[in-house]
Amino acid sequence: MEDALAEQEGWADIVVDLRGEGLDEEVISAVLREHQAWADEARKWKQHGFPYEEIVRHLRDEVAAEWGDVAHAFMEVGMAPADMLRVVLPDLEEEEVPPVVRAALLGSPEDADGDEAREVLDYFFPGVNECATTCHPGDSGG
Repeated sequence: MEDALAEQEGWADIVVDLRGEGLDEEVISAVLREHQAWADEARKWKQHGFPYEEIVRHLRDEVAAEWGDVAHAFMEVGMAPADMLRVVLPDLEEEEVPPVVRAALLGSPEDADGDEAREVLDYFFPGVNECATTCHPGDSGG
């Protein structure tokens, strides 16, 4: 697998090849996470001037990123948690919010912009803030 990784030009190609080999999506995600593929792709696309919405689409559709992975990738390339939420939250359904919010709140330094991140969350999903950091997927929040 390492040889295949070294020969590819981009992570999207690697995802196609790994899927072609019949690997499970969880295994593909583990490989991508280990190699920081999502942050690498986000960094490259950002350097080439692509809008954040296109970077999100690329990561989700072509590089097998879950929403939490997208959130981490944006923050790894220097985006503040509140700004990442402004980019990602408009595309989410309510049940997809918790991993993104956990990434934002856990990934920000102490006393940074946690309050701003919570305000952004409240703007897009009023009332979700309480459940976003404590509920597990599938929980109703109550």
